[in-house]
Amino acid sequence: MGASGRMAAGLLALCAALAGCDADSAESQDTDDRGHVYGVGDDHALWRWEVGSDAPERILDLSGVWEHEGDVGRVLTASLSVDPTGSRASWIAGGSENSTLMIGDLETGEATEAVDYPLDHACLDPAWLADGSALLAHRAAVWSEDGMVVEDFGPTEWYSRDGEPLPGAVELEPGCRLRWYTGEDGAAEGLYRDLAVTELYRVDDEGKRIETIALAGLGGVEPPVIDLVAVDPSGRYACLADDYDEAASYGGGFTIRPERGDNVIDLSSGESVGEDCAALTAAGYLSRDDDQIAFAAYGGETAWEAELPVEIANSPNLFYFGSGDWLYRPGRPAKGFSVRRRAAV
Repeated sequence: MGASGRMAAGLLALCAALAGCDADSAESQDTDDRGHVYGVGDDHALWRWEVGSDAPERILDLSGVWEHEGDVGRVLTASLSVDPTGSRASWIAGGSENSTLMIGDLETGEATEAVDYPLDHACLDPAWLADGSALLAHRAAVWSEDGMVVEDFGPTEWYSRDGEPLPGAVELEPGCRLRWYTGEDGAAEGLYRDLAVTELYRVDDEGKRIETIALAGLGGVEPPVIDLVAVDPSGRYACLADDYDEAASYGGGFTIRPERGDNVIDLSSGESVGEDCAALTAAGYLSRDDDQIAFAAYGGETAWEAELPVEIANSPNLFYFGSGDWLYRPGRPAKGFSVRRRAAV
């Protein structure tokens, strides 16, 4: 592991030791420095809003997805993600075999076509490493001719922050919603769920399973669980969606993946420590009720509340980075850390 990786891991461990991810860490957050929220506006642009400021900043034009085929709006919502440094975004443009994996620079507003991304699934959506240095993509066909899921998901591929292919791959068992975080030893680890949404798999950076967590054993979860939404930077907390109605729609509207979850679970204890989660940070979680957002510590009280600006009030999903998050460095590129099967970026 490089020096930057050791430093990042040390800072994360220090954050966990000092803040403990409890009420004190959120309640002590400076209400004048509440971090940043990213959301998609009605103008099909990505906006960045400093919470509490007068107006957000329009940083990336996403309207190009409408030039593609298929259900492009739903695919954009399901695939869009902002890397943990707040300097890059990735998304899939299109909803057909002619789709493209895109990477956008949030400082310059420029978008790059990384690679063709034939979209016949959206189960393993492109996932950023916890330091934002690389993106793991999965372009293998997973549906057979009779519409059934095949057992072999095929290889994954690494891409740099600028859309260039990188060596190495991750061998994963079939499953969905891989989310990277930083393990205790500073190496990348991931959490994802099985196809039946009955278990969570914790894996190392090679895809080897190191823990299985049965969803039925978690407190506060109302079956059936429908998806894993988010994981905090340490891998301790997970946001799960279990809201499923007769119209087969998610709590945030019907999409390929839910835009927010119903329960925040402390995976170390198996207990629910929050509700209505839209994003997880090292210190706590962001919840949302229409155009109102709030931030609370895990298992603690609400630290602050705010109203979303009109530009992103209708954004299907939100990406939030708190001011105290060790990974959040506005305007500064990620240094990158080593993954055993991938050269450092």
